[in-house]
Amino acid sequence: MSAAIRVAVVGAGSMGQNHLRIYAMLKNVELVGLVEPVEERAKAAAEKYRCRVFAGIEDLVGIVDAVSVAAPSCVHAEIAAFLLDNGIHCLVEKPLATTEADCLALISTAEKSGARLLVGHVERFNPAVRRLSEIMNGGHRIYAMDVRRMSWASARINDMDVVTDLMVHDLDVVLSLVANPVSDVSAHGINILGSEGTDHVVATLSFCNGILATLTASRITQNRIRELTATTDIGHIHLDYGRQELAIYRGPDLAPPRLLSPEPGGTVFDYAMERVLVRSTEPLMAELQHFVDVVKGEQELLVTGWDALQALRVAWRINEATSEQMPQATDVASVTLP
Repeated sequence: MSAAIRVAVVGAGSMGQNHLRIYAMLKNVELVGLVEPVEERAKAAAEKYRCRVFAGIEDLVGIVDAVSVAAPSCVHAEIAAFLLDNGIHCLVEKPLATTEADCLALISTAEKSGARLLVGHVERFNPAVRRLSEIMNGGHRIYAMDVRRMSWASARINDMDVVTDLMVHDLDVVLSLVANPVSDVSAHGINILGSEGTDHVVATLSFCNGILATLTASRITQNRIRELTATTDIGHIHLDYGRQELAIYRGPDLAPPRLLSPEPGGTVFDYAMERVLVRSTEPLMAELQHFVDVVKGEQELLVTGWDALQALRVAWRINEATSEQMPQATDVASVTLP
């Protein structure tokens, strides 16, 4: 396609507003309009980004080439199925859908119609994550990973568990880096906010190739933390999602630490820290530009419907593991420490 890609956004909440903002900035993109049931919000967004308000998704057929679906998760399947069936390319914010049947139906509909389906796992477009992927794809090996994503701000989400809301970002990244089936899942979680499902979860994944990954997600931790560390054959790698920083800590070998002094309290060997060059960019802007390029036929999908479903399958296994042992809010509050 040489002409501008005509796009619309379904849902003008906080995430939808970001999609509108970026589409209005991208070259070779015409932001046609939006669909939003809250009249005041729809009108304000349309005025701000100089686009139309459509009464429903049916009105988008024949008017737009592509749509970002940033509506509540519970209606992703209904909205995306209609759009894909009518040949409209879709970027669906995570999670793709709330059930496996709905995910499979969307994947099938996209394949039959020829419309492209991208799922909004935005961390895949974080430049630090992409740089780490490039490094590990160079023939290097991961032995273990530890990932933490904690944000008190996410406590406002009360209709979704913390695994589906937060941890799924890291599950998608870990699965993309390991590229191997998960053989075993163990997890523990707590609920203290009275929301749907868990508020703080620690999960351990064992992969068929022997790699071990531990993931923590929390919406009750006051400090905001978004980081991934990996023990690899080239050293210990630390990735900061927010700062978009990547560092490799290297020792002389992977043998046990050798003391420089035989005396008690002697100092262990030094290590070298190497900062990896990462060109900072807004991940969502990179994701939407990628979506536009996919629609134009210039790139292949980075995050497919199948990728999103694999991450959800692991998320559901984690939730199953936590539901068997998770104490209720009243149980947590009444615990007396020795």
